[in-house]
Amino acid sequence: RPQQGVGPLFAPAATRRNIIWIMGDQLRPHALSCFGNRTASTPNLDRMGAAGIATAGCPLCSPFRGSMLTSRYPHDCIPGHDVPMPDGLPTVADAFSRNGYDTAWFGKWHVDGDTNRPKGTRPAFQTVAHGRRGGFRTWLGYENNNAQYDCWLHGHRADGTAVEHYQLEDYETDALTDLLVHYLEDRSDPDETAAEPFFACLSVQPPHGPYVAPPEWLGRHCPEDVELRPNVPPIERITTAARRDLARYYAMVENLDWNVGRVLEALRKAGLADDTVVLFFSDHGDMHGSHGRILKCVPYEESLRMPFIVGTASESFRITPTAPGWTPSLVNHVDLAPTSLGLAGIDAPEWMRGTDYSGYYFDQRPRPKDEPGSAYIQLVDPGWTNRYACDRERPWRGVVTGDGWKYAVLEGQPWLMFNLTEDPFELANLATDGRFSRKRRELQDLLEEWLEETGDSFNLPEIPISG
Repeated sequence: RPQQGVGPLFAPAATRRNIIWIMGDQLRPHALSCFGNRTASTPNLDRMGAAGIATAGCPLCSPFRGSMLTSRYPHDCIPGHDVPMPDGLPTVADAFSRNGYDTAWFGKWHVDGDTNRPKGTRPAFQTVAHGRRGGFRTWLGYENNNAQYDCWLHGHRADGTAVEHYQLEDYETDALTDLLVHYLEDRSDPDETAAEPFFACLSVQPPHGPYVAPPEWLGRHCPEDVELRPNVPPIERITTAARRDLARYYAMVENLDWNVGRVLEALRKAGLADDTVVLFFSDHGDMHGSHGRILKCVPYEESLRMPFIVGTASESFRITPTAPGWTPSLVNHVDLAPTSLGLAGIDAPEWMRGTDYSGYYFDQRPRPKDEPGSAYIQLVDPGWTNRYACDRERPWRGVVTGDGWKYAVLEGQPWLMFNLTEDPFELANLATDGRFSRKRRELQDLLEEWLEETGDSFNLPEIPISG
């Protein structure tokens, strides 16, 4: 295979490149060694390809996943936690299918909503109706489950055979990876698969809490050895909890990295390494004590950012960005579907709202003509309030710009404004600092443009025109 940027990359539709999504849940990029973490070790992800940090446009599971699958913003798809995705919306699987791809989903779904769950039914046993499985030809998954050693799947196989609920026999990440590995092994037989390309997704719950990993991984880290980020306040109750949770969180991350390695090796053994692009990402991050907070749903970096690694299992075909110095920091949840299609050589359908950034990885693809200079971020519906209310109390909107600014507002109230270039740990909130009123006005105008462009209704604060 030619090296990146040399010679033709895309062949006719029958031999287009395969695409794999590998997705963790609540995995912040700062937990990976390729982004500077000195506690955890993630060698497979470190070596996989072009590593970057992208934006999780809504740092909450169901809204992010709806946007990921449909390339629509949360207010136009899934506004809140456990809200069902509207019937009839086309998905990325539909787009791949129309271009001759086999499609397969393995693992956590979380877009069917709790209104489709019989009262008293545990989410793990919720049956997602066949017509609500996103158009995937193979779908073996579950709606939601936070018990990594008690994970149940159901769904259907490629031939339409229904699969009733059954319990995985091993730790969730390991067992779900087994399913993807078997899928890849089956596709190594040319008599069985012909030349049909595929789009396959592996979606695992770890490292989302509860922080549980196989015993051989749990023993790798001690709380007292965990290095905290500089924005974790030195308050004992916060640091103690953060160190305790992170020690186990890193065990889950390292186990996930090991399973990524298993997928890459399976591609090599199946003879698919030179024909497959792998995207690794998560649905959002996890605060783990930064700014005194836990979990997600806030626009701080630890919650808002996700790893975005585009790579291969091949030694001869490696992916590197074609634009020197380009980083995917503005790649957003709505951009995952069109960018994945572009990486396969397929133009995104008109109904997708996101941007195709594949031209930054393959110079045989066009760069986006109207590339946004910022990413739109939202928490539309905070949903129910419980003991975790600190992470989802009020709706907010915001923008992240390509030149390193972040601005977020509550309804009628400026909230956060940071210059990430000089303040990457967000220690100096400039939202109500009069010395930066012109910049605040500029970002407010940009935010208003995003609301108008996306058809989002939100009560913005009143910002003086002069100042």
